[in-house]
Amino acid sequence: MHPDLLNNSLFLRYYDQWQQNPSSVVFAPIAEYFLHYGLLEDAIKVCQEGLKHHPDMVSGRLSLAKAYLRQKEFPKAQRELRRVLELVPNQEKALELMGQIQNREAPAQPSPQSPPKSQAASWQTVTMAKIFAAQGHIDQAREVFQFILKKDPQNEEALRGLQNLEREG
Repeated sequence: MHPDLLNNSLFLRYYDQWQQNPSSVVFAPIAEYFLHYGLLEDAIKVCQEGLKHHPDMVSGRLSLAKAYLRQKEFPKAQRELRRVLELVPNQEKALELMGQIQNREAPAQPSPQSPPKSQAASWQTVTMAKIFAAQGHIDQAREVFQFILKKDPQNEEALRGLQNLEREG
């Protein structure tokens, strides 16, 4: 454990509480402390244990996704982020991290872990399209806007987004 953590009274209180009650929700802040100090394996272990008791805890899944992302375990991070987006479809941090994965990984062909297009709708939002566009992934942004418009042809925000992409490039 990092020496600074041993001197952090809040961390120690959370950690003691978690040691006494492994089903406590304090696993998520503990994992965030571990992430802050680069203790990725510890963060992953704490999250995995905590999520056994609280499988739908968004903050725990986000912490786990961040740890996987830092380890460059992109498929594992995507799996966690997809779960978050199933629970909270427009969760901003999950969308942001999904965009980072797309930016770094950018596979030419879908990986075996990628859901079929029909199941991908939970993360295909106007916000995600805007993230893709801001990162220079214009084709991916266009695909997301088009997907949204297939489902909802009257979606004005998606229409404007697609028109802006067409005008700019």
